[in-house]
Amino acid sequence: MSAPATQIMTDTPATQSAPILTLSDVTVQFGGLKACNGVTAQVQRGELFALIGPNGAGKTSLVNAITGVYQPNPGAVVDYTDAGGTTHSLLGRKPHQVVRMGLSRTFQNLGLFPQLSLLDNMMLGRYIHQRGGVFASGFRTRRAVKEEVEARAAVERVMDLLEISHLRFEPVGDLPYGLQKRIELGRVLAMEPDLLLLDEPMAGMTVEEKLDVVRFIYEIRAELDVTVLLIEHDMAVVMSIADRVLALNFGEPIALGTPAEVQQTPAVVEAYLGAE
Repeated sequence: MSAPATQIMTDTPATQSAPILTLSDVTVQFGGLKACNGVTAQVQRGELFALIGPNGAGKTSLVNAITGVYQPNPGAVVDYTDAGGTTHSLLGRKPHQVVRMGLSRTFQNLGLFPQLSLLDNMMLGRYIHQRGGVFASGFRTRRAVKEEVEARAAVERVMDLLEISHLRFEPVGDLPYGLQKRIELGRVLAMEPDLLLLDEPMAGMTVEEKLDVVRFIYEIRAELDVTVLLIEHDMAVVMSIADRVLALNFGEPIALGTPAEVQQTPAVVEAYLGAE
């Protein structure tokens, strides 16, 4: 199945689960440059939705618009529907507010504290669940102790899932790059997201390390009931694990559909391989 370069494939049928994320006419502009231009799509709850496109296509800019780092142009819709079915607009919210609502992300570059242990780095992901404040923590109040026990238990579950428990006391700066990327993923999972946004989680990895990440993504979806929005350049990985794919080029959406549909779209072929 193929479509003209100017046509965007239709979204999935209404028989699927309710969308967790709804985007409509999302445009991110810097002066005269439009990093994203009129992006419209829905991410269904429970699916693995991939964003693809050449470098500079606007993928990270779109994720930044979703997570409050950038504010899209007026007229855009960026809505998140929580597990209870209530829809919230993400427009105008700060990144920390978006995280507290249930959307967490990784970044292309590592943001770990190399001198701290793996456990300490993971515990930093629990900050959004802490309510006791500095006073309670300093004086070890009952509430603070209870929160710390709950945080440690949550982090231990994530470490077990990602198979890094045996390294809990190791300084992360001494660990290989592939493990550091896994720790970065674990810190985000410690936030207990409903929607997980992964920005090139396999960048710079070996084939074996990529296979590990793919396996962990499957386990995260199955065991933690998390919806995943993935940015990834490895097309073999994307086409083998994604439920649906949105392709961007120069900020413009050029295809939306299943991996098989998208990879047969002439505009996608041209974006990656060039036209004669």
